[in-house]
Amino acid sequence: MLNLLQALAGDSPRQEGSQASPRLTKRTSVRSGMSGSDHGDGRDVHDKRPEPTCEGNLKILQKLDCGHEDVLCLKYSHDGMVVAAGLVHGAIKVFQVVDGSALYHLTDQEVRDAHLPCTSLAFLHSDHGHKYEYLLMATYANGVIKFWHPSSGSCLHTIHENRQTLAASFSPHGDAFVTGGASAQLHMYDADTKKMVRTFEPSPDKTVMDGHVLRVFSVLYHPNAVDYPGIFLSGGWDDTIQFWDSRVKHSIRKIFGPHICGEGLDIDPEHNHVLTGSWRKDSSLQVWDFTSTQKIKDIPPDFNSCLVYCCQWLGRSCITAGGSDHNMARIVDRGTLQTTGRLVDLPGGVYCTDNSRHGNVPRVAIGASNMVYIVEKTGS
Repeated sequence: MLNLLQALAGDSPRQEGSQASPRLTKRTSVRSGMSGSDHGDGRDVHDKRPEPTCEGNLKILQKLDCGHEDVLCLKYSHDGMVVAAGLVHGAIKVFQVVDGSALYHLTDQEVRDAHLPCTSLAFLHSDHGHKYEYLLMATYANGVIKFWHPSSGSCLHTIHENRQTLAASFSPHGDAFVTGGASAQLHMYDADTKKMVRTFEPSPDKTVMDGHVLRVFSVLYHPNAVDYPGIFLSGGWDDTIQFWDSRVKHSIRKIFGPHICGEGLDIDPEHNHVLTGSWRKDSSLQVWDFTSTQKIKDIPPDFNSCLVYCCQWLGRSCITAGGSDHNMARIVDRGTLQTTGRLVDLPGGVYCTDNSRHGNVPRVAIGASNMVYIVEKTGS
């Protein structure tokens, strides 16, 4: 299969405490002796591979089969009861987490005709005056944004953007959302009317970089709407994280360095730290101070280094990250910076992860090839 970036738009402009559990074992790169994807998918239909397994303090709870389509994006519902998977040809599958049963299959004629990837997912806030149990927003590589009512399979509203739409994020109160994609612009919409209310972009002055110059793969509102109302971040191929204020057309500050090629951006509101995951060999996982934009630390690579597509804070004490080259996902202890658990021997790159954000040890959904693996951290 083509790499995520190739499937969407062509090659990227850049190529590139406690001890870890003794059960973690070094593996040879899945690319060794293979041809194929430039970004290290390394899959071959004639290849016989071992079953994906957990090492260290992880265990697999459920394996969710998405059929013949690869998983490109994942999202838990706000109550943590269901998880939605966006697939490479546009369909969305919604699963019940407790038993892994498939609940809904979301598609329509427009999605089937386009035959293009679903690029991001977001559940709408249930307390925002909606009469439905779940509402789901999905973006697509043909510039379509759809609002689904999963239990009826109905698309309630469709927006068309004149670009590939690759990322979206709701504000903490659910009253607005921002999209990013193949252009340098970010668009803000009113969540009720679905009308575009503002566009954010760099200024014409070429001597400053107050916005993006290449495509955007990740957009994220700051979760603390009291202290940071209307503030959101974005990242992409131009090696910057841009900070935006919804009242200002151009970005207000930036971080130089991270090369974002997926959902490689997260904010910890308690410590006000920004986590970035870069698709590159070196400095692929980093932590930054939100206020000063200064780098706090580089998280050491695992002994099987991974080109990172996606990363998240996991509860108060851990980090999740996944990617390609060595197709794997790992859990990192935030205090020791050691890898404590891994999901390895995956059949393809990890383009997406999401955690349930419930309990002291949130469950993690990991997408690889046509499967979603629900895993849980064990032990203390």
